[in-house]
Amino acid sequence: MRVSFILLIAFSFSLTLQCKAQSDFLILKKNGKTVKSFYPGTEMNFYTSNRYHVGSVQSIERDSIYLIYYDVRTVMSTLGVYMLDTVATYPFSVAYRDITSFQKERKNFDWSSSGAALLGGGVLLSAAGLISWIFTKPNTEYHASPQLVIGAAAIAVAGYFLMKSGNKNMKLGKKYTLLYIKIK
Repeated sequence: MRVSFILLIAFSFSLTLQCKAQSDFLILKKNGKTVKSFYPGTEMNFYTSNRYHVGSVQSIERDSIYLIYYDVRTVMSTLGVYMLDTVATYPFSVAYRDITSFQKERKNFDWSSSGAALLGGGVLLSAAGLISWIFTKPNTEYHASPQLVIGAAAIAVAGYFLMKSGNKNMKLGKKYTLLYIKIK
């Protein structure tokens, strides 16, 4: 009985030695309320002053975030079928103070993509109408009506405003703050 109790205690101590300790983490807050936490294993999409970064957090230590980017591409298998494969991995690090903004996660309808489609269609239809005015005679079959060109221009303007209104990031500053929590 006594030997089994000692073995049980030794086994439980060996389990605690093998467990990883908690690491530091980051908290993104909006007006004092937590929006998202970043710790090893989470995905991060953020901007620094010079570029956009995407990666999986490997560790957070001494005010630096160590990430790994997976380059996933479509490649042909030996059977001639295309499949997704990880071509390469790129480890990199960023100081958390260099982060300027985070990309918002889209949960609802994407108005900015719809705005881009409306803008492109409106510009294309307006250009086609204006070109038909230049190269055809009035009152012919291929001459565009003024209502068509004005309507297409209105659609392009509406698309521009939709595209600009839906593409905002979470910029760090007054509204959003990023806190570094040191555990060790």
